[in-house]
Order: sequence, then C-alpha cells, then structure tokens
Amino acid sequence: MSLKLPNRDLLFARAYYFAFMGGWGFVLPFINLFYVSLGLSGTQIGTIGSVSATVGLIVSPVIVTEIKKRPQARGILQASLMLGAMAYFLLGQQTAFFPIILIVFLQALVGAGVMPASDAMAVHVSEEAGKGYGSVRVWASVGWIITVLTSGWLIERKGFEAGFLGVSLMWLTGALVTLLIQPRYFVSPNYAEQRKSNLRTALKHITQDRTLLGYAIAVIFMGFLNNGVLQFENVFLSQLGASKQLISVAGILSAIVELPFMIYADRYIRRAGVHRVLLFAVTMILFQRAVILLFPSIITIMIVRFMGGVAFSFLTIGAVFLISSRTTPNETGTVLAIYTVTLNGLVSVLAAPVSGAIFDALGARWLYALAVTGYAIGLLSLWLTRPLPQNGSSGR
Repeated sequence: MSLKLPNRDLLFARAYYFAFMGGWGFVLPFINLFYVSLGLSGTQIGTIGSVSATVGLIVSPVIVTEIKKRPQARGILQASLMLGAMAYFLLGQQTAFFPIILIVFLQALVGAGVMPASDAMAVHVSEEAGKGYGSVRVWASVGWIITVLTSGWLIERKGFEAGFLGVSLMWLTGALVTLLIQPRYFVSPNYAEQRKSNLRTALKHITQDRTLLGYAIAVIFMGFLNNGVLQFENVFLSQLGASKQLISVAGILSAIVELPFMIYADRYIRRAGVHRVLLFAVTMILFQRAVILLFPSIITIMIVRFMGGVAFSFLTIGAVFLISSRTTPNETGTVLAIYTVTLNGLVSVLAAPVSGAIFDALGARWLYALAVTGYAIGLLSLWLTRPLPQNGSSGR
C-alpha cells in the first residue's frame, strides 16, 4: 500500500499544476491588453508590475521558510490560493488605476509564497516517486494550452471579465486538489533541521556557492533587460494587427513544444549536465530576441514563440534542478523563493517603470535590443561561474 502512495501523490501534484499554473493562462497573456483597454499608459502598467514585485521580493522567502516549518503548511497554501482567486476576480471588475494598484498589492501579498512553495512540493513528490520535476511541471503547460485557447475565445465574446473569472475558478480547484496530496510533502522533511533553515542561512549559502551566485547575476541582468518584452510583446502583437484570438494562439505555441521537452529536459540534464543545458537555453533565447529585433512581424513572433518552447523547458527545469541539487531539502523552498520571487521581484521593481517609459517613448521594437543585451550578459555570467569538472564529470 505504501508503495502506491507516491504515485497517487504524483498524480494529484500534476493535477494541481494543471489547475494552479494552467489557470494563469486565462489572464496572463491578456493582462496588459486589459490595462491598455482601460486607457492606462505604459508607465502606469509598469508601476502596477512594480507594486506586485515589491511585495513579492520582501515577503516571499520569509513566508516560504516559515510555512515549511509548520505542520499546517498545506492549509496555509490553500488559504493563499483561495484569497488569490478572490483578488483576481475583483481585479477584473476594476476600471481605474488606484483600485487596481490596491488589489494587485493585496493579491501579491497573499500569493507571494505560492509558486516557490508549490515548486518545493513538486520536487519532493517527484523525487520520492522516482520521477523528475519536469514530469509535474509539464502539466502546467497542458493546462496553459487549454486555458489560453479558451480564454481567447471567451474574451473576444464576453470581455476581459471572463478571463479573470476563469483564473479564479482554476485557483479554487487547485486549492481543493491539495487536499488529496499528503501534508508531509508541504513541510520540510527533516524537522530537526528546520530551525537551522532560515533566510539568512539561505542567502549565505548562495553567496558562498560561485555557481549559484553566477546564476543569480544572470537572473538579474536577463530579468531586468528582458522585462519590457515580457510586459509588452502581446501589446506589440496587437499593434501589428493581431486579434485577441490570434494572440491566444501565440500564447500556446511555446506550451505545445513544452509538452515533450519538459519531460525530455529532465533526462537530458542528467546526461549532459545542468550548466550546459542552461547555457544552451540562454543562447537560444538571445537568438530569438535578436530575430524579432531585426525582423519585427506577427509571423516572426509566432515562429519564435514556437521555437521558444525548447529554450523555456530547458531553462525552467534546469533552474529548479540547479537549485535543488545544490541545496539541502530544508533550504530548497527558501532558495527557490529567493530566485523566482525575490530576485525577479527586485528586478521588476526597477525595470517595469523603465520598460514602460521606453515603450511609451520608443515603442516595443527597441525593447528587444535591451533583451539581447541582457541575455548576452547572463550567458557570460553563467559561463564564467560554471561548475569546475571533478573526477572527469561535467559537474552538477
């Protein structure tokens, strides 16, 4: 009986990612189009992103560290998902800048620890089941494909409110699914070590590990200089003449490719080494940004989105593998929070208003030039801090 439990938990972890991360497909591809439809400027849109990022960078690592020390960790995650669902629903009802800022602040506050806590759970479940993290993460891509296509059709006919309702329902479903996953997967596995694991020790670990530090530097530069593309590429598509339905199709092209490559990435990383995979992924994204800069058109963006599924899969799985392989199980959730929320949040706080101002002044095309520069610096940082081979191996 005990041998079947990990497989059961793995099944529901996959269902959770389908609902939780897949649910974002209802709103994330269209969120800035929603803001533009309300008459907000690029600078205002950037400010909204900064508010969310500021909350996340301060709160997320602390929340994740404290959650994993408590036996009620699963219940706290459920409450965060339900409150986040409510915030998304309310956001879709707003028409003015200041109420949007307030709701985004509250949504970021309650949802700050959801992503890293979920990733830590997924790593724990998949490792115990003898599978890779990619076998769980791929179901987020499946959910994304379905929800993006559905939301594009709904928003064309019912308005943006339909997308916000969709993500709210999916997050509520995710909260229910966590009830079917054993509570122990949400808590640090070694209680005796829990008190030693905190934000200070996690930061010390990162600064003393040259490979993790190099990856942090890469995340900062890539995130800062690529921020404008992430914010405004769908707006750029709209300016080029793409309909909301076509934008929804563009939103799933990467996810379609991710379906096989999320699983393949696990195997390839173990064979080739995580750092080689990360270098390949960053190089590929750099090339994609350069192509759109030189040949800006709807068809170019669509082709690049499709190709981007390979790079995104390798970068996503590689990042989690790198962090989990260089930290103890008690530290993994906190370190993931530092990278995925705190560093990204700090970058967004600084970059979002700047990107918005550049978009207002120069348009979307030149945001790709900044992205090319960012990925070039990130590639250099990863190369200089790659693990040194030991005993003939390629390093972790």
